[in-house]
Amino acid sequence: VSGLYTHPLITAAAMSSQQKKPIEFMGFDSVTVSLMSFNFVSAVGIVFANKYVFHTYGYNFACFVTSLHFVTTTIGGRVCLALGMYKVKELNPMDVLPITVSFCCFVVFNNLSLQHNSVGFYQLMKVLTTPVVVVLQKILYNIDVEHNLQICLGVICCGVAIATVSDMSVNFAGTFWAIMGLVSTAFYQLQVSQRQKNLKVNALQLLHYQAPQAAAVVMVMTPFLDKVTGPDGILAYEMTSGAFMAIAVACVLAFCVNLSTFLVIGHTNPVSYQVLGHFKLVLILIAGVVMFGEDSNVIRLTGMVMAFCGILGYSEIKRKINVSNQAPSRQQDRGEDGVPLVSVSGTPKSDR
Repeated sequence: VSGLYTHPLITAAAMSSQQKKPIEFMGFDSVTVSLMSFNFVSAVGIVFANKYVFHTYGYNFACFVTSLHFVTTTIGGRVCLALGMYKVKELNPMDVLPITVSFCCFVVFNNLSLQHNSVGFYQLMKVLTTPVVVVLQKILYNIDVEHNLQICLGVICCGVAIATVSDMSVNFAGTFWAIMGLVSTAFYQLQVSQRQKNLKVNALQLLHYQAPQAAAVVMVMTPFLDKVTGPDGILAYEMTSGAFMAIAVACVLAFCVNLSTFLVIGHTNPVSYQVLGHFKLVLILIAGVVMFGEDSNVIRLTGMVMAFCGILGYSEIKRKINVSNQAPSRQQDRGEDGVPLVSVSGTPKSDR
């Protein structure tokens, strides 16, 4: 895993692959394909696992479910630590807490958005994260983007607007939580980039502190955002084996998203990961129509295609800019000991 502490098993696999000709698929070696598949399945799976919990089993307690995700992630992180997949860096927990609160807000609000919205609307609103980040950068830091990028962002916004206007499932509560999730995600992405550089840690090292803090914070938030008592509350819910398994699968996938993102970013390049993000976006939008019977009228599909084309254009222009700036910025973008500074979510700005 380039630039990251490598687990002995991964090292052994790498040495073995040097002795044999690696199996390739579409230009990628078998290890890369396996890691990208792991990330693809977990990232897409978590969306639909959560939707099944909310929609199929009626367990409409997004905040409490999120706290369970963080508890599972905490346990999983400690297992990774025991396996030597990362090393703990001593940090002051109070230095991590502000970003943890931001982290909790964007995850909770996005899960509430998924609870109240269709999968398609939920995902399209997340696509708007990049334009919102650009606007916030301009307002807060007076940072401008190139004209070609502005055009692509305009196409994205128009596509989302067209798809949203024709979506009959749009409702006030869902739109409110979607906007809250959108704004909190944008603020988190702005915050985590700078904070992670200051702390000089990688994703799993930061998650080591974030996950248990997040579990506690979201548990405190639960009584304010979920019904705990009463006939429709958490305590009155009649848990079935199916609902229990769906929640358990969602919790495991929540941890797998973090782990697979860490591994994929360390083993591939940003362009490959960005392409993977595009595939995830398309599959989630298509699966929302196929699995949950969401509206697929021509206007809505046209908006989706327009938004996706805008994302492709934005990604390609950013790729060319990054290539031209790669040499002089390579050392600046690394922390001490050459550890790449990646975001906790590890995803392109257009995809979580």
